[in-house]
Amino acid sequence: MHSLRSFSSSLRIRCIKKLSRQSFCKEKVKFLSSVENPPGLVTNTQFTIPKCIVGQPTCYTHPHMISEGHLTCGITQQEYKERRDTLMNKLDAEPEHAHKSHIIIIPAACKQYMSDKIPYVFRQNSDFFYLTGCLEPSAILVMVKSGLVDNYTSILFVHEKDSHAELWEGPRTGCAVAATLFAVDESRPVENFNNYILRIISSSKPAVVWYQNENPPNPEIHDIILSTISQTHVSSDNPQRFLHQMRVIKSPAEIELMKETCYIGSQTVNLAMACTKPGISEHAVATALEYGARAGGAEHGAFPAVVAGGARATHIHYVSNNQLLAPADLLLVDAGCQRWLYNSDISRTWPVSGRFSKHQRILYELVLTVQKRLIEILGEYRPPLDQLFDHMCRLLGKHLQQEGILPRNIDTNELIGKAYRLCPHHVSHYLGLDVHDAPLVRRRVPVASGMLLTVEPGIYIRPDDTTVPPEFRGVGIRIEDDVLVTDGDPLVLTAACVKEVDDIENIVGKQSL
Repeated sequence: MHSLRSFSSSLRIRCIKKLSRQSFCKEKVKFLSSVENPPGLVTNTQFTIPKCIVGQPTCYTHPHMISEGHLTCGITQQEYKERRDTLMNKLDAEPEHAHKSHIIIIPAACKQYMSDKIPYVFRQNSDFFYLTGCLEPSAILVMVKSGLVDNYTSILFVHEKDSHAELWEGPRTGCAVAATLFAVDESRPVENFNNYILRIISSSKPAVVWYQNENPPNPEIHDIILSTISQTHVSSDNPQRFLHQMRVIKSPAEIELMKETCYIGSQTVNLAMACTKPGISEHAVATALEYGARAGGAEHGAFPAVVAGGARATHIHYVSNNQLLAPADLLLVDAGCQRWLYNSDISRTWPVSGRFSKHQRILYELVLTVQKRLIEILGEYRPPLDQLFDHMCRLLGKHLQQEGILPRNIDTNELIGKAYRLCPHHVSHYLGLDVHDAPLVRRRVPVASGMLLTVEPGIYIRPDDTTVPPEFRGVGIRIEDDVLVTDGDPLVLTAACVKEVDDIENIVGKQSL
């Protein structure tokens, strides 16, 4: 942690002074969040955090991670409850299900195993976490509202306390404390869920059961829920489309969390640049990325990093990361980190030698010019992401023509088609609790304040691509930033990650692994 802080500090002084002036984060990354209650938020005294040991960190057991009065880092019990209230109001207002009882079932993720008795690192279901703040596996949130009343009841099913299980796996929250900790009306043992759900659905008709039928997060209860719906002849619908409409607009507290994870991710990529030298392996650079993320306060990387040298960068999702880096290579890195389930996603491309060649620089500055213009377009026109992609293809085509890389004697449609062939991935996706956040929100929806998204144009020219001059072949370049849409200009949350040519050349190779 000390080495990362020292390096980041000296790096900013030497190479990115202008970026530091724009920074909205603290000068040093800290494990303790800087996130406090958003301005104007009044804490409800009905919310209390138990002082005992429970199944996840609290402000009492982990004060270095969670500020007092928060359930999770930066988020209060009140905010989680307000999210549940909002979801219930949205579902209750659906004309298709008017005058029905509503039963919402949101399962937590269950443990996944890489081999016998060897679990993967547990990752909570994002929808469940968004509504509860609960990090325990196999829990279940149920919300029940009768069609005759305005209020609803929230029930959280959790694993009961068990000294033998806790000996192996660590503390559980248990039913006695779960209702208070997660600010729900009731908590019950997860073993009682099957009988409960059959009884409550049978006694609530006419009813609609809101449940994620496709790709269920907990297959262990999936068949029970489906058979209960079938037996009782009630309607069913998917709550995710409403949840994702909520999740795509970030609250003030979520924005602060995203600033933190983006800052950690930015300094991590800067560190990887500084550790890059000819002859080291892609794997060594990936190691620097993982170290930087964890040392900076993230739980781990947001996804398997792409560390692609030379022509391997033309494979967009290359994650083998097992080759040595040659002096003439460009290195494309796509990496991010997860902090309290919120993710950053950053791509940068830099020369292994520390100096761009003439033709590498032409391509790199072309992509950088396009990326900067796309961020401006976000602020000026707030287009849907699909339209932003169209803008990218037009801009790439125009600049590639100007540099003589694409022929000048072709019409606009053919030019856009050739640009798309050189950058076949989308230019943007939503970002938050998932790297590709809120997937049920279509990219044809105009962007709005509070949305957080990536802007990531690229160029990928295969070594055997004879449609471009040979000096540009075998090169992959992508530049990706995480951008917050505001009422004013877009705010680039990854601005601390260098991308100007001079800044990159001042950093690469300056740090030893």
